[in-house]
Amino acid sequence: MRKFFSAYLIIIIILNLILPNYVYAKNNAPEIVGPTAVLIDFTSGQVLYDKNMNQKMYPASTTKILTAILAIENGKLDDIVTASDNVTKVDGNSIFLSPGEKMTLRDLLYALLLESANDAAIAIAEHIGGSVENFARMMNQKAKEIGTKNSNFVNPNGLPDQNHYSTPYDMALIGRYAMENKEFSKIVSTLHYTIPPTNKMDKERDLWLSNRLLKPSSYHYDGADGIKTGYTTIAQQVLVASAVRNNHRLISVIMGDTGTNIWTDTIKLLDYGFNNFDLVKLNNQNELITYATIGKSQFKLPLTAKNDFYYEIPKNEKDNIKSEIILNKNLKAPISKGNVLGNIVYKLNGKEIGSVELVANESVYKNIWGTYYNESKTQVIKNNHLKLVNLLFGFLLLLIAFVLLKKRRFKKKKNYIFSKY
Repeated sequence: MRKFFSAYLIIIIILNLILPNYVYAKNNAPEIVGPTAVLIDFTSGQVLYDKNMNQKMYPASTTKILTAILAIENGKLDDIVTASDNVTKVDGNSIFLSPGEKMTLRDLLYALLLESANDAAIAIAEHIGGSVENFARMMNQKAKEIGTKNSNFVNPNGLPDQNHYSTPYDMALIGRYAMENKEFSKIVSTLHYTIPPTNKMDKERDLWLSNRLLKPSSYHYDGADGIKTGYTTIAQQVLVASAVRNNHRLISVIMGDTGTNIWTDTIKLLDYGFNNFDLVKLNNQNELITYATIGKSQFKLPLTAKNDFYYEIPKNEKDNIKSEIILNKNLKAPISKGNVLGNIVYKLNGKEIGSVELVANESVYKNIWGTYYNESKTQVIKNNHLKLVNLLFGFLLLLIAFVLLKKRRFKKKKNYIFSKY
């Protein structure tokens, strides 16, 4: 039975790692004009809406999300970057960098994410990766680490290439990862930024955010705080968006949309998420969940949750969540603090939605007399053992002294019996 339970848990864990976690509201999902879209919860990663979310599409300038996070993680914002001749050989949006121009990595990141400057992307890629080709390898490696399955990147800016593609779900994973970085989230929520004069430009450069969800426009969305727009003729309109309400963040991605539909579709998705779902926290990390009985002595060992557990549920269904505690069989000492001794399994309307490992909150030992004791009593037990050892040692010394004394008296008596007069 124990082997079956262990195998069952392993299967569940593997499936959770491979497959996205879905949850849908009972209400009708929105009608999205764009051909592909996805809406996920930022905290749990659950998929709330899916329209061809694994279809390969061109990401256009949303590629720059990955470019920026690589730069932030592998460089220093105050690094001075020198532009090469290659910055003049790229099409599209630009801040008109000149070969030999020096600029901080921070300024280039604002140019990359606010103005979507393709020349800034080249300068960043060459500074971080040594070359665009090597930086592309770094991009693909990072994307796989984040969890993408159907993406490939060949440049840092998203300009059209048949081998440069992603999916709405993969871009949602990349956007979610990027928004965990405070510097990144700060940049993509900035409306205006000024780059000071450089060695090649004697005037300031004013940068303005292109994301209409954040700007004071007809598409302004309450709570929007990122992330990145994109457009090319072949990719059409692409948008990775983020919004927060009541500490509840959602990430939406639409790829291949047309015209202003990119904004209305995104607003529909975000409204659908906020209006139909609640993010609930079912337990805290290190929260006391239950007690485990160790051995036959009825020793009670406190078990705590190894991790926080959040879950996105349709509104007004929190009362339908039930939990079940499953502990390992035949628990015996010694047990070290942090050992996994079971799980708490959560179910929504009878369907399992996840589980959290339960760990020992303290170490448990068993002495030679079969008595169990915990970490807090370890020193007392050790002191008692030491007292016992000292007592036995003292008794042994007394016994040796007694034997020696007896032996000495016997020897004197023997000498007296056989002495000569």
